[in-house]
Amino acid sequence: MEKGITIRFNILATIALWTMSLVFALTNFEVGSTYESNALIDIYIDSLIVKMTLLLAIWVASALVFSKLFNEIWNRLISDIFKIRQINFSESYALSILITWVLLS
Repeated sequence: MEKGITIRFNILATIALWTMSLVFALTNFEVGSTYESNALIDIYIDSLIVKMTLLLAIWVASALVFSKLFNEIWNRLISDIFKIRQINFSESYALSILITWVLLS
């Protein structure tokens, strides 16, 4: 078995975190509330499935971009300053998700 963080691990972790986020959103939704959203996605898209698919795609794309930026900053700056090893993209993705999860919790 391969040690370390793999792409398969990252995909499963992403699905798990997204599922937890979805369950949290669904369980905290107030039925019959008079909240009116001005978000573009709510104004122009009526289908819940299309909204969820679009939001998932945006979430994954932003996680990939953030991970690549984190990877570059780590490998070009942090590893040189603190004399620690460089990380690969899978490790930066996992760290980015973990940091985001901790900071937003």
